[in-house]
Amino acid sequence: MGGRSYMVATRMPMTRAAFDEWLTTPLPGLDAIANPAEMWTGWFLDGEVPDWEPEAPAYRAERASTPQRVLAQRASGGYTVARHRDGMLECYLYEYHRDVWQTQTELLMFAGAGRFADAEAPVMHWGGEVYPDLPLGSDVPLSVLLAGPSGARFVASYPLDELLATLRPVEAAFLGATDEEGAWYPDGTIDPAVG
Repeated sequence: MGGRSYMVATRMPMTRAAFDEWLTTPLPGLDAIANPAEMWTGWFLDGEVPDWEPEAPAYRAERASTPQRVLAQRASGGYTVARHRDGMLECYLYEYHRDVWQTQTELLMFAGAGRFADAEAPVMHWGGEVYPDLPLGSDVPLSVLLAGPSGARFVASYPLDELLATLRPVEAAFLGATDEEGAWYPDGTIDPAVG
């Protein structure tokens, strides 16, 4: 595996029943995020203005869909962890190439997940040059969304060590399903309810 990569990852506390309900609940609109214009604020792309309105019908259709459909479609291409495990919604969604509108769809999906969560949790969007795991050294996220029962919002800072420690278990699941040549072995990475 190599080249420029992007991912969205979270571990969000949630009951099994809430996870199942979230999967079949349509993605929320942009108003689910209190400050969508601040997506990049404070992080690597600080100063850029996000465009949340995709023109392509495929993106608009996906945003009118459910997490179950979004995740099942992603999982069919591999490089996806999407499951309920140990009282957590665990997701690690990896992309070989930057696709901001796809990422924004995923962030909206997790903003909606917050409504079903037991507590607020961070969702990290990150991009790196050559490796599919979490940031190393001086690398920083592209954005961090906090999502929970009271709503979702982008934050301009978050304790990076704490964030990475939170995400290590889902990173380990992702890395355990790949090999050095980039082959994907999805056993246990996709919840049966996702499809």
